[in-house]
Amino acid sequence: MSYTHFKPFQRNELSILLRAGFTQRKAAKLLNKTASAVCQELKRNPAHTKFGYDAGLAKANTKARPDPKVPR
Repeated sequence: MSYTHFKPFQRNELSILLRAGFTQRKAAKLLNKTASAVCQELKRNPAHTKFGYDAGLAKANTKARPDPKVPR
């Protein structure tokens, strides 16, 4: 399975699964992502919440990052 970025709806689903008590590995399987992709998403978009992840904040962080495809 090759790496693809999380889509906004997948960030929502990840947040819901984590709040429901699913492990990162189980959430990855349900989202059809690798466990390492979920781990990377959580590391890139940490939140100071009980679950350590907030989909809205993750979406805002993603928009704020420079696009790697655009030359500087």
